[in-house]
Amino acid sequence: MIDRTLTKRIDSLSEDFKILLVTGARQVGKTTILKSLLTPGRKYITLDNKIARELAQSDPEAFFIMNPLPCMIDEVQRAPELFIKMKELADESDEKNLLWLTGSQKPRLMKHLDDTLSGRVVEIDMYPLSQAEKQKDVYRKSFYPEYGESASAIWDYSETIENIIIGGYPGILGIKEENRADWFRSYISTYILGDIRDEDEDIEEALFRRLLHVLATRTAEAVNYTAIASEAGISVYNTKKLMNLLESYGIIYMLSPYSGNVLKTITKTPRMHFTDSGLCCHILGIESVQGFLSHPLAGRIFESYAISEIIRNARNNGDYAQFYFLREETKNKNSYGEIDLIKEKSGILYPMEIKLNASPSASMGRWFDMIPENKRGMGTVICMHKEKTLLSRSILAMPVSLI
Repeated sequence: MIDRTLTKRIDSLSEDFKILLVTGARQVGKTTILKSLLTPGRKYITLDNKIARELAQSDPEAFFIMNPLPCMIDEVQRAPELFIKMKELADESDEKNLLWLTGSQKPRLMKHLDDTLSGRVVEIDMYPLSQAEKQKDVYRKSFYPEYGESASAIWDYSETIENIIIGGYPGILGIKEENRADWFRSYISTYILGDIRDEDEDIEEALFRRLLHVLATRTAEAVNYTAIASEAGISVYNTKKLMNLLESYGIIYMLSPYSGNVLKTITKTPRMHFTDSGLCCHILGIESVQGFLSHPLAGRIFESYAISEIIRNARNNGDYAQFYFLREETKNKNSYGEIDLIKEKSGILYPMEIKLNASPSASMGRWFDMIPENKRGMGTVICMHKEKTLLSRSILAMPVSLI
């Protein structure tokens, strides 16, 4: 088992809350991490088991008699009938750390949580493996640019691209290279499409895969529902519904434009990013380093990869900074400037430019000064350079494998 950064947060939060819920995409390791932390006296129950699920649905009282607290319930969204009883049990006890829950179908799950367990449960989002976890550096902090000590890239150029192609689902790491495509095909049909059909969305698999391909070609791009729907052959209404579900399942991420009082953005449209680069590469048919580097979307896949890594490592560390991009008109009004990612914490904006480039320069951060100096932290060019390097007094070049 690969050590996970979230372990320390699960231990800490369990000491202060009665109910802990771990959510996230299928196969990111929710069950594995909680089962690894089970101690004697805490029973594990999965509602994928038909007998346990039917008892939970028909008689919650009997379910908890058979499975007394403390316990762990896996895929809890399969038996929403349990939530009222959970509320009752939580309110009857002053003890912490009573219930551990996991759930994958977030829309259904959050509806019941909001209705019954509001204020009684702490939720943790779990993501695919971060590169820090794959590098066995589970204590790597949330990224904020500072020069500090010099550092070299952990992975070389080819290793970095290989890890972008593989992605972060734990199950893919033990699969032979020639079988990875089969793993991803199964993941799409069994888990992603299966969850969508559980939401009563009736869509043919071929049409759904076509939608995923259209979305993969548009990673790191502004969302245009009409264009996506037209390319996929699905109505705009259904495209929005399916994309909302994919976002809630943790397959895609919508990065909002910055809209603070100081800056005037010229777009209100979010940018869509695939949260796992391996899944995105599979959908696009990218299977090798050379195939990646020659692909016309390589730069955008790299951008989505870097943004996903920064966000997941922040969340894994309990850092709830806000993330945005910026697209703003320049002074002559005939062009625009862009910043790929802005991390906002305590009123300070940290601009980041993301380049699939091994030779960074300060000019790559030329749009950082769109942010007023009194609100701007150090800027970063995230790239494929071999060393952490100062490009200017206010711009840092950071190898992507170090973030």
